[in-house]
Amino acid sequence: MKNKTIKSLISLFILALSISSVSAYTLSRENLEAQIKNQIKAQTQKQVDDLGGGEIEVKILNMPQGNIETKNKPTIKVDFNNNGFLSRDLKRVSIYDGNTFIKSFPISVNTLVYRDVLCANNPIVREQNITISNSSVKRSEIGQYLGQTIDTFPKNPLVATRNIQKGTVILKNYVKSKPDVLKDSTINIIFKSKDNLKITIDGKALKEGSIGDNILVKSLKYNKVYNATVSNKNEATVRI
Repeated sequence: MKNKTIKSLISLFILALSISSVSAYTLSRENLEAQIKNQIKAQTQKQVDDLGGGEIEVKILNMPQGNIETKNKPTIKVDFNNNGFLSRDLKRVSIYDGNTFIKSFPISVNTLVYRDVLCANNPIVREQNITISNSSVKRSEIGQYLGQTIDTFPKNPLVATRNIQKGTVILKNYVKSKPDVLKDSTINIIFKSKDNLKITIDGKALKEGSIGDNILVKSLKYNKVYNATVSNKNEATVRI
């Protein structure tokens, strides 16, 4: 009788273990990584959208090895920083079994953002025009350049402010609007009186400028320097 009781207890114990194992959750490393990536994507999508948008890809550089066993379906929480979008960041992941804390660990995250942006097809030297022959809009990774890219081919002419290597994403601070008057270029100097009387002579721009800018110009005929306002492309007006 005693042996039967012991056998019954052992059977019940084995059954309990079996039921417990059936009801337990096993979180694989692959599943955990996928859930973490989905959370990071959801967290950063609005930030990326506010900076022009793009397709997000998340890379985790140091995922822990092994599976995680829990009694209940585990909850994964990824800490979210409030410092704005960071293409490279250190985040902390916490795992809970119901309301019970299980473990936490840091991860290094590289968030890539892909979008169509203006890139250099060939090397572009400083002061060279940005044209369809040396640049084009193509899909590129711009995570570290969000908010700085040029997303469509510019309607107004641009000039490089620095040397740009082939294949480089062209950033806003790499270019400037092409001035309407170039330094040392030959221009029309228009002398305009209060009565709207106009006299046009050939001149030379001593400084570059866009419409509305004040520059110095020099008359080629009289060899005199005047203060003028850029009034059109290759044209400056002197009020008399």
